[in-house]
Amino acid sequence: MEELGKIKGISQSIKRINQKLRLLKLLSRAKEEYEKNNYEDCVEACLKILESNPKNPVALRGIGCAMQSMYQPEKAIEYYLEALKYSEKKEIEYTLLGTIYYIQNNFDEALKYYNLAIESNDDYEFAYEGRNQAMLENHLMLIDLQDELIEREIRGN
Repeated sequence: MEELGKIKGISQSIKRINQKLRLLKLLSRAKEEYEKNNYEDCVEACLKILESNPKNPVALRGIGCAMQSMYQPEKAIEYYLEALKYSEKKEIEYTLLGTIYYIQNNFDEALKYYNLAIESNDDYEFAYEGRNQAMLENHLMLIDLQDELIEREIRGN
């Protein structure tokens, strides 16, 4: 009986290892397709991962990145927010969300997410870079607005 239990344990271990190998293979494929700008194939590989592991933050994040690259920011945001629920490295999703809002010139929202990324991991350089850029853009917008108001005042409008 004891040997049967050991055999079952070994069998379960082998199954888990096979699942992890399959997952790694699919993640590698998704990354490779993304890097080749084959975004639909990247999404397909990520969806296969989600079939067996629907809470996989890397696959959800991968689909979000592909959607962002395919100019579908709202779908990208949905996938990033879903990945955020299950992610241990939330600073990545927060930074990706900040970047989408930055691209959309929504600097207040971008700053919010960059700050959340920094709160999650104060060593995450990408969040600092994004936040600094968003703050700079926001400042430049304010200067442009101020210049426009001064110009209106001078013209008497």
